Amino acid sequence: MPLRILVVDDSIVTRSLIQEFSECFGHQVVAEAATLTAAVAAYKEHKPDLVTLDLSLADGDGLAVLKALRRIDPAARVLVVSGNVQQAVHDEVRDAGAAGFLSKPFTLDDLGRALTRFSQG
Repeated sequence: MPLRILVVDDSIVTRSLIQEFSECFGHQVVAEAATLTAAVAAYKEHKPDLVTLDLSLADGDGLAVLKALRRIDPAARVLVVSGNVQQAVHDEVRDAGAAGFLSKPFTLDDLGRALTRFSQG
């Protein structure tokens, strides 16, 4: 089943890459956001099936976005996409409700496997 995706990252290059890779697998990026405020607004407007979320944003950290999204919608599915690979960070985002973690840099195949997992339930 194709996913409707919100991409949250302060890097336009990463947002474009995730969009391009997602479309290769038949998914649709319905919105992009570079800030905490824009991410929350885009989620409310588009109600995506999945959010890809960087942990470093211009106006706050991705963990704050994750917590805000989970307050808005406890069923929100969030894939954290980050270069921070510390186990404590993985544990913190999992405990906050992230449905998965994808390390940067990632390949087309890495993202494809993650999206397939989400699209299958």
